[in-house]
Amino acid sequence: MTTYRLFALAEGLFRFALPFGVFAAALIGCKEATLGPEQFGSIQGSVLDFDTGLPIAGASVTTSPPTGALVTDGNGQFLIENAAAGNYTITASRAGYDANNVTVSVREGEVTQATVFLDVAEEDTTSDARFSAEVLSWANRRRGDSTFVFIEYRARNEGEVNIPAYEIYFRIDTTGPTFFEERQGTDLGPGQFDIANFEKFILTNDATAVSIDTFWFDGQEGATRPWPGMYGGAVLN
Repeated sequence: MTTYRLFALAEGLFRFALPFGVFAAALIGCKEATLGPEQFGSIQGSVLDFDTGLPIAGASVTTSPPTGALVTDGNGQFLIENAAAGNYTITASRAGYDANNVTVSVREGEVTQATVFLDVAEEDTTSDARFSAEVLSWANRRRGDSTFVFIEYRARNEGEVNIPAYEIYFRIDTTGPTFFEERQGTDLGPGQFDIANFEKFILTNDATAVSIDTFWFDGQEGATRPWPGMYGGAVLN
């Protein structure tokens, strides 16, 4: 019969004494549990002007999870080597432009392409109303022969006035066609943010990148609201 001993170290604090055989077996079991080798790939990307398509040199590039801070070369390109396999959100910024990001999936032994487009920043004449949206994470999910992409995102009111309504338009690049999805929200107070998620059916394809194509919010000066249904699951062949 195995005997266990219980020692009182202090009030409310106890320690168990295990027989040597049990302790040794536990150590052996831990020693045999080994992790597989970590998988790595790389990201090769470009930062381009949204209107002209020209490369933007000297743009700052960061990733989440972090891999280090980079600056684009004279051709607007950057390279991230030895990135652990998984999803990365790549954010690019440059003086005179609005920052933007794209989310990509790195696979073992492969070079993942990433392109970030930056819009020229306009003078802020409506500093009281500001809004931002970003993709937090995404993953492919298979159900039989069908594939769904699960997307989590955040919408934030960065201004000083209430935003009665907003719309976010997602672009989903896949191994086949490109898919689009529209999501809406209401009553976002100053400093508040919404975190939400959804699934998108993408036939039998795998998603390769998920990004915010554009957004609209009530109070956004000079912005044209996309016509209803424009992003309602449209597929670009």
